[in-house]
Amino acid sequence: MSAAAGKVLLIAGGSGSVGSAIARAALDEGWTLAIHGRSEVKVAGLVAALGVRGPAEGFLVDIWQVDAADTLVAEVVEQFGRLDAVIDCTATGPSGITGLFAQAEPAAFGHFLDLSVGWLQRLAHAAYPHLAREGGTLLSFVSDAGVFAAPRQALIGAARAGAIGFIRNFALEAARDGIRAHCISPSYVEGNDSARKLGSERMAKAATRAGLGLPTAEDIAPLAIFLCGDGARKITGQVISVNGGLNA
Repeated sequence: MSAAAGKVLLIAGGSGSVGSAIARAALDEGWTLAIHGRSEVKVAGLVAALGVRGPAEGFLVDIWQVDAADTLVAEVVEQFGRLDAVIDCTATGPSGITGLFAQAEPAAFGHFLDLSVGWLQRLAHAAYPHLAREGGTLLSFVSDAGVFAAPRQALIGAARAGAIGFIRNFALEAARDGIRAHCISPSYVEGNDSARKLGSERMAKAATRAGLGLPTAEDIAPLAIFLCGDGARKITGQVISVNGGLNA
């Protein structure tokens, strides 16, 4: 174990566009980073790129494994000796969870809920004693589908609403131990993997409805860093949508 030079931030699912942007912003603010992912190539590439900015280490854990959260948190604490904030940016999950509900495959329902809500709960449980030591923060990335009703979003909306309900209730309880918790809720994010899957036509339609323009990962990262920092030490239990005016 090596003692971290600064506060330690774990970004679960950190090798994607939003996680990468948060990682860059965090290093610029003096955080020590633990970057989690499932792809060794992507995680190693990001850690190498971040090396010029500050201390970052990669951690490979398959979140589908039942003990993944305990394993990940234990490895991070073993490496750095502490854990001060956790941001969950993990991917949305298996195929078959978007589109018309009547055409959905029921076999995917339980798996998606476990990944979306169960994983977050297990991660929060594993991190809790470490976050409580100095008064840390848990952030969960959800989506506006959990806040605003829309067609073709019944499964995602239910899962994201579940995550939001967990975080809001968790925040009230965990505040007694100095822990803060929030959800960041983007809608469409320019340039990320989900945007590429949705296609240029759908993204263009969304952009015309967003008076401020659709956010990029770089627009979202400063909010995440602020919520984890001392400037937000009296804020908890919030669900903040970043959508450029697409929803209100």
